[in-house]
Amino acid sequence: MMDDQPARPNADAETAFKASGGALLRDIWYVAMTAGELRAGKLHKRMYLGEPVVMGRNPDGSPFALRDICPHRAVPLSAGQLLDGSGGGQTVECPYHGWRFGTADGVCKHIPSLVEGQPFDLEKITVRRYAVAEQDDLIWIYMPSEPGAEPSGPPPRFERMVHHQGASEGRVKFVETAELACQMDHAVIGLLDPAHTPFVHKSPLWRSSKTLKEKEKHYAPSEMGFTMLSHEPVNSPLYTWVLGPGVKVEIQFLLPGLRAESITTERHSFLGLAAITPIRDDLCEIREIMYWNAPSLDLIRPFARPFTHTFLQQDARIMKLQGEGLSHDPPLMQIPDADTLMVWYRRLKREWIKAGAEGREFENPVKPATLRWRT
Repeated sequence: MMDDQPARPNADAETAFKASGGALLRDIWYVAMTAGELRAGKLHKRMYLGEPVVMGRNPDGSPFALRDICPHRAVPLSAGQLLDGSGGGQTVECPYHGWRFGTADGVCKHIPSLVEGQPFDLEKITVRRYAVAEQDDLIWIYMPSEPGAEPSGPPPRFERMVHHQGASEGRVKFVETAELACQMDHAVIGLLDPAHTPFVHKSPLWRSSKTLKEKEKHYAPSEMGFTMLSHEPVNSPLYTWVLGPGVKVEIQFLLPGLRAESITTERHSFLGLAAITPIRDDLCEIREIMYWNAPSLDLIRPFARPFTHTFLQQDARIMKLQGEGLSHDPPLMQIPDADTLMVWYRRLKREWIKAGAEGREFENPVKPATLRWRT
């Protein structure tokens, strides 16, 4: 029957698309949270790529991340408390037996039940430490393929990160978060998909499904991803009213799941960063993070939350619906050109994994292209 064996354009070995998704990328930076979410003096219980993580801040304000399992009896360290170490530095105390681990290195600093004369080397007891970085008002976590592996460089920065005059770091103006009940690949593909907006995100701000128009966009490879080159948006009068004349839009995607939409004018700029981070193999977190330096956007910020919340919940709903079908492991289709970004994403993933396995530099497989679709 046709429903059992749908036609699959380009369904060769190179582009075969599995319902289960692919491997989660390692040896790469993920957005863990915004800097404002990581409050000082508090332990934050998190999970990334199926690994339990406890996060917090050191006395100097720097972030830390440790594996959230005490090696003694496997109780989550996040249920304990932060304490100053006797020899300096900060520790996390396990709530079961009071074992303490340094937040800077994960090494055991104290076991209360030990008495003098009992030979026991605390230095040999450690919990895994994760590299973390605070940059542009975001907390990034590096998820290695091997315990203890360190990143070769800092987290990514976008060319048009919005800075106020004299500032070197971007400051988050707005953030909204939602959970997507799906595997990472499906979340990212939904993020990249240009054709779903008038159907999933029905709004007066977008073209409806009854008034679709043809679009042509020009793409080029960029570091760890690809970029929709600068262009004038279709609804430029709205952007001009908010930001001023000379509106240009550029959209960049890079691994593992970051989409940055830059809107610039002669005087002001805006950056909307969508960051997808896998919690487990079947659950992701998406953050819509916004930066701007336009005073007019400060005025409309209170109205942005309900709109953005609705937008993300529409994505969450469609991912949940898709999951019903994916549970039957069906073959999936892809068409030109609207699904080309999905193909590029999967090629980028394969190259990242292959380059890591071969111990060589990543080579971007994306080539310049012009894509057309109706939306």
